Amino acid sequence: MADMKPDASATRARIVVAARTEFSEHGLAGARVDRIAVSAKASKERLYAYFGDKEALFRAVVEDGFARFLESVPFTVDDLGGYAAREYLHLAANPEEHRLLLWTQLQGGMVVAGADDIHTVIAERRRAMAAAQQDGLISDAFTVDDLFTMIFGITSSWMTAPGSDCGPVDDAEHQRRASIIEGAVRRLCTP
Repeated sequence: MADMKPDASATRARIVVAARTEFSEHGLAGARVDRIAVSAKASKERLYAYFGDKEALFRAVVEDGFARFLESVPFTVDDLGGYAAREYLHLAANPEEHRLLLWTQLQGGMVVAGADDIHTVIAERRRAMAAAQQDGLISDAFTVDDLFTMIFGITSSWMTAPGSDCGPVDDAEHQRRASIIEGAVRRLCTP
């Protein structure tokens, strides 16, 4: 009979999925490695062998989620309003991703500091926006960094605004919000 070793990549993937849930609910400080291991059906020793420590696991989960977020929402510099609407709909459909982004900010944003691929994608988007400003296609009333930040702020406003109950919202309401976001970002970006 052949030696049957558990599939390491499957175990690692289960750990990441369990950690994503744990970190999105509790953040880095509140998350418990014991709960992640139990949920992943893996030992704490495996978790530490794959990731080193809890902070490294958090970083891996956030970088994976942020990379998936960037890939899932096509960036269109010629339609930043439509991009923002799609970004909102994606975050609304994937609340764990949004919570992880918020926890990352609460940690000081240091988590993705070493994620070169992510920074490359963001830099490309900022260069495209700068070129569009240069060509008069989008407003130059704000710096690219400020515009990029404001677009994300508008996109996530319903999820982070004080008094928001973050309760279930039906598809019609999500579409209404996406339409408002699209219009607001278009007005913001119109030269």
